[in-house]
Amino acid sequence: MKRTKYIIILLIFASISALFFEKNSEITIDEKREIHKSFLKNSPFNDFKKLSKNERRAMELPPNAYYQKMWELSMNPLTGRPEVEDLFRTRKALVDAEKMAPRLSAVPGENEQMQWIQRGPYNVGGRTKAMMFDPNDSTNETVFAGGVSGGLFKNTNISDPNNPWELVTRNIPQNIAVSSIVFDPNNTNVFYVGTGESYTAGDALGNGLWKSDDGGDSWFKVFGGDTENPTTYVSEGNKIEIKKPSNQRSIDFLAASFGAALTENPLEKVVSLVSPQNACTSISSNISGKIALIERGDCEFGVKVLNAQNAGAVGAIVFNKNNGEANWTDGLVRMGVGATDPNDVNIPAVFIRRVDGLRLRNLINQGETIISMKKTTSVASGNTVVPGTYYINDVITRNDNGNTQIYVAAGTSLYRDAANTVFGGDDYGLFVSSDDGSTWTRIGVEFDGNLVQPIDLELGPDNKLWLSTTRNTSGLGGGLVFLSNDDVSSFELKYQIEEGRRTEIEVTKNNILYILAATGQGGSPVVIQKASNGAIDPSNITLPNDKDTGISTNDFTRGQSFYDLVIEANPINPNQLFVGGINIFKTTTGGETAQGSTTNPWDQISHWYGGFQEPYSHADQHGAVFLESDPNVVLFGNDGGITFTNDGGASISTRNYNFHTSQYYTVSVAPRDMFIGHSTSIGGRDRSNNTGRNKTISGQTDVFVGGLQDNGNMFQVDNGDMSSSAIDVSGGDGAASMFSQDVNNKYFVQNYVYNRSIEVWNLNTSPATNFQINSENVSNGDFINVQALDSKYGVIYSNYESGGQNQVAAFVNWDDFKAADRNTNAPKVILSNGALSSNVSAMTVYNNSDSSSSTLYIGTEGGQLLRVDDANSYTSTTTSGVTTLSSDASWTRLTGNEFLGSISDIEFGKSDQEIFVTFHNYGVKNIFYSSDGGANWNSKDGDLPNIPVRAILQNPLIDDEVIIGTELGVWYTKNFNSDNPSWMRANNGMSDVRVTDLDLRLGDDYKVFAATYGLGIFSGNFAVNEPIINIKTDTNLIRVDQGQSASIDINYKVFGGYDEETTFSLEGLPEETAVSYDPSQSLQINSDGTVEVTLTIDDDALAKSYQIVVKATSNSQVRETGFELQILSDDIDNDGILNIDDNCPETPNPNQEDSDEDGIGDVCDQTPFGQSTFSLQSSDETCRSSNDGKLSLSLSVNEPKFIVSVTGGPNGFSHTPQTIEGNSWTINNLEAADYTVCLTTESLEAFEQCFNVTIDQPRDLSVLASVARDNSSINLQLNGSNKYYIMVNNNTIVTDQSDYKLNLSKGLNVIRITGDKECQGVYEETIFNSEDILLSPNPAVNNTNLWVGGNDTNVNLSIFDNSGRLLWTRTKELNSGRDINIETTNLKAGMYYIKVESETVRKTAKLIKKN
Repeated sequence: MKRTKYIIILLIFASISALFFEKNSEITIDEKREIHKSFLKNSPFNDFKKLSKNERRAMELPPNAYYQKMWELSMNPLTGRPEVEDLFRTRKALVDAEKMAPRLSAVPGENEQMQWIQRGPYNVGGRTKAMMFDPNDSTNETVFAGGVSGGLFKNTNISDPNNPWELVTRNIPQNIAVSSIVFDPNNTNVFYVGTGESYTAGDALGNGLWKSDDGGDSWFKVFGGDTENPTTYVSEGNKIEIKKPSNQRSIDFLAASFGAALTENPLEKVVSLVSPQNACTSISSNISGKIALIERGDCEFGVKVLNAQNAGAVGAIVFNKNNGEANWTDGLVRMGVGATDPNDVNIPAVFIRRVDGLRLRNLINQGETIISMKKTTSVASGNTVVPGTYYINDVITRNDNGNTQIYVAAGTSLYRDAANTVFGGDDYGLFVSSDDGSTWTRIGVEFDGNLVQPIDLELGPDNKLWLSTTRNTSGLGGGLVFLSNDDVSSFELKYQIEEGRRTEIEVTKNNILYILAATGQGGSPVVIQKASNGAIDPSNITLPNDKDTGISTNDFTRGQSFYDLVIEANPINPNQLFVGGINIFKTTTGGETAQGSTTNPWDQISHWYGGFQEPYSHADQHGAVFLESDPNVVLFGNDGGITFTNDGGASISTRNYNFHTSQYYTVSVAPRDMFIGHSTSIGGRDRSNNTGRNKTISGQTDVFVGGLQDNGNMFQVDNGDMSSSAIDVSGGDGAASMFSQDVNNKYFVQNYVYNRSIEVWNLNTSPATNFQINSENVSNGDFINVQALDSKYGVIYSNYESGGQNQVAAFVNWDDFKAADRNTNAPKVILSNGALSSNVSAMTVYNNSDSSSSTLYIGTEGGQLLRVDDANSYTSTTTSGVTTLSSDASWTRLTGNEFLGSISDIEFGKSDQEIFVTFHNYGVKNIFYSSDGGANWNSKDGDLPNIPVRAILQNPLIDDEVIIGTELGVWYTKNFNSDNPSWMRANNGMSDVRVTDLDLRLGDDYKVFAATYGLGIFSGNFAVNEPIINIKTDTNLIRVDQGQSASIDINYKVFGGYDEETTFSLEGLPEETAVSYDPSQSLQINSDGTVEVTLTIDDDALAKSYQIVVKATSNSQVRETGFELQILSDDIDNDGILNIDDNCPETPNPNQEDSDEDGIGDVCDQTPFGQSTFSLQSSDETCRSSNDGKLSLSLSVNEPKFIVSVTGGPNGFSHTPQTIEGNSWTINNLEAADYTVCLTTESLEAFEQCFNVTIDQPRDLSVLASVARDNSSINLQLNGSNKYYIMVNNNTIVTDQSDYKLNLSKGLNVIRITGDKECQGVYEETIFNSEDILLSPNPAVNNTNLWVGGNDTNVNLSIFDNSGRLLWTRTKELNSGRDINIETTNLKAGMYYIKVESETVRKTAKLIKKN
């Protein structure tokens, strides 16, 4: 219900926003930020962010949450969704333009000397599903394979594990999500590649069907709807039209998941009220031949509709009812049938909002009302539709008497973002082309009047086409298997899997059909069925039993059947099949167990980490393909790339050499000279065979590490500028990785998800040693968490958002690498401030040789940029033996006036005055630059198209050159300092892939490393090819008094063999200015250097600002830079005191008053009073919404009189400035918010002293409970309070631990948990800890609770009356409290028996029913 509420709110908000934007194009930046803030706050993904992998599996979400975060970060702030369809339009325009435009040179990837080099790792692959043996290779060695996030690849000698894959790039996007590949049986030079996966909820967005007519060398798209020029729209959904009375507005409806389906032919009938109104019992009113109007509530939907049908209704409309809950909303609901047999209901039923139901009821009461209902779309009202075919779930070719028919299983997917975006809309289903892909026709395969979403296509030996389905965006139509007629013009439903979801099929050479299906059945989440020769009812066959003790016997996919589901049969031996879930299994008996045998018919042939005496193959299987001529050769596609066997699975090995499909989140590089004179080694695992392996590091070499999806943190050493192998030094999902930039302290930082496992590898020792920095089992921060390293001070900064509190953790005091600290958490300082108003999305540390403390820059999802000075400074206090570290950092807002969106990167130029900031989002200005430390900002988007920008770097050689990492590779500009920079995509090997990170290595070779999400790591070098001199002044501003002198340095750098006589000059100086140059005005320059220029200003020079142009002129070129020269009067303020002696040179202060004796006169001193003059204290709210916060101000002086004003606060807050009488002032009854308190005084007009202060409120109590029944305990994760009061069966325990293990007593355990204040919330749960069962209350009146002991997840309940007659039996899933509520309202008074059966429990209890 909560999630439904969010979606409805956002849909309404989006609609209002769209209307508002249309009529008010000049919406303010603050209003835009509020809209973005609302989308982030109400993001549906908030419900998923902290889920464990097991919880994500249960909700059929891909195991990795990264794609959801990227979707959220990339949203257009004004629409609540990323406009990913723009990528197709942009890519096509780029391809067309690059065919004609000549290339310039200078950035990595733009010429032969500076190409981007693929650095691998060559032994690590990525998620792979599609594979095909090349039918044109008589040696059967050539294979084409597609990475779901890494493009199309070709291998010409698949038998050799050291033969490299080559990326196919001609006219096909390099990073396209390949899902299927086939060849034309009548022309084997023709290949077809399908793209996209609809079942991963937008994680792998494709772009239609592609064709090659030259054996895979070049490609063009032949099917893909409008994906190159999409017109996004908001669906109007299906409508009920009111025909009588006339002039009535239509009504939105949502069809039920049961009953007959509406079609395009309208159902037009009289609509009538029913009696009783809720239709929960037999209907007495005359509704025969009419449509029944029924109110929701009191019984299941199936009961209501069946009662209407039994009374003669031809259709049913159920309208909503307010259930009285605080979060109730009047939204549309997809009605489920409940306990009613869906086969009994054969009339259509729809659901409408309450407001429409009441309107319809009023019309009926006024007279005859006729309505018309029909289905016009499969997309619900309010959903944002991106039309076109983005997902090709499968493609197959069929030989029809010498003519090739191409069949495409086109999918659709609902992305659960703020706009409920549907990709494909109604553009899905089964499509066929009989003219080589020129024209396409949809074959209407439907179920219950709804178009099905095909997931798998298979040809039988009789050339008929089999089709299986997965659920559509409405959650309907999964688990179906259809068979075509002879000419494949129509289909018949053959089989339906109970509660079926994603369903894969395989047809053997002797026409046996195998069905591998995911289901919604708790006890049977996966089934394999077998039907021989068109049998009416397929039979279940035994599932593989994984040896892994962490994988249950009834689910070899470990809860990921929506994601890992493969079945493939030997093309020669129909009894040999392979299936894949987490691991790979093989049967040689058709899945049948020999009569009298108890042996499982499936043999396990792999294990995801090489355990249980099984060979290694990466987890999560997605595809398999046999070599037709030799079925002993099989390829398997999984999350780690490709596994190969040439002996039918007896032995397996990987085939990932140069299969660059790995998905990197980050990359970090060691300084070039870090290991000169030092040698060490580090151990990890080679993921090509999952064996241990060491890497040796020594001398001047490339040393880099990066975090990968599904493949840990990969460490590489290579001094040859080539692709190299990597070792995994962490396992699991990699995340943030950071290398020390201090050559004297050699280490790197790695992280697992959230802040659960932050580790440092100390490379100062040999071999390297691993140190724990932070280990925890809670989900603070993000799944792939933002971090930054200050290697000068040894501080790791990490996003540490917790329970809605935005904060950063600073881990300190660890980089001395004491042996005693190896396995303990480092001290942690929490940095928080009211200015940090949204989640952290980017962090960067700035320090140089002169810095005395750590300065941290933070970018947020809400677009705020903050500078945190003294970020590593803290105060340590010890109380009762407990040491607390409190931050002493100071915070400054640097947010630009035009900032909108989520910040992706923060980088610096030659100093902290030059700041580069980029944004993740579509639909915003993505690049900003400040030359004055963030005081002012300029947009640098220029002609950059609408694409997210993930990273930015300035060329250290040429200030005007900047590169960015985007959703479409690396882009560059050579005129960054222009008001309107020109951007071009770099000509490199990663032009179509998301570049997630850029890192410039410390050293004088200017090497850049780029991390990609799908093509691994690349590197290149900044360089200059032609002779160039660059000049730059050491300051942008000089102030000098009349008659005085000042100096400025002109620093010059030479590149490309520059060797010319060069003359320096200054233009724009005031008259009579004397200029001298040291060493000379004209020099023969062939190396870097400096010319010092001294200016002597004439006494009579006009006091004003001058823009000075500095030139360096040679025979081949003129270079310019500039600065501002301000000539000051020797008595600017005319107060009779010379500037040199004046304590306020620009403000008259003839008496030189200086109250705090700091050398700055009172009239120009922003703080003329000492720091101890003012003291501001704050008191937080005692409870949420108690509105009793307080601010108190104390003064140490009586004069002058100060005026206090308070701004900020919640919406609607206002304060009238007050004159403080006496030495104190207080304001009460404040709500939690950020406030600014400012003091002024009439005696000093320039004086204003302001304080930023935050009134907080107690956090809500949060309790996560996990019952461990094997040792009779419950693990509690507590958050939101300083102390926790745990009451168990009236016994109270007080603890300040956030993780607490509570022992359970036998029987009922009534648990009640509170925090410091009752208003923070109360957690209550009753847990039954026993191997028995218990009923309470007993006797019962309306209901009773049944507690069931043991560990079984599902139980079967049966109720018998006193005569032994069975009343009902049901299967129930147990919650964590192991209780089931049983309704007894309909039972007569007397004695009953409740029988409980499960795998381990066989119990019966007596129940007494009272009236």
